[in-house]
Amino acid sequence: MNQYTPPPAPQIKTRKPVLIFLKIVGPPLVLYVENSEAVYQEIKQIIAAANDQSPKLIEKMGKGPLKKLAVLDTQIAGVALQEENVSVNI
Repeated sequence: MNQYTPPPAPQIKTRKPVLIFLKIVGPPLVLYVENSEAVYQEIKQIIAAANDQSPKLIEKMGKGPLKKLAVLDTQIAGVALQEENVSVNI
C-alpha cells in the first residue's frame, strides 16, 4: 500500500531590497544587498550631503538583477527599504 506523503511546504524567506529613487527616472531602482539597513543609512547621508556645485559619483554593487549602480549623488531623490516575502523550496 502506497501512502501519500505531501511535498514539504516551501519556506518563506524575507528579503529587504533598497529602493533608490532618482530625479529623472519614474520607478525606483531596486538594489538587493547583504546589509540593506546599512546601505539605506549610507544613501540617506549621501542625500543629505549632496551639493549641486560639486556632484560626486556614487557606486553600489547589487546581488540581484541590478549588479552595479553608478549615479551622481545630486540625482538621488529618495531612498526606501522594502520588505518582501519569497518562498524557498528545499
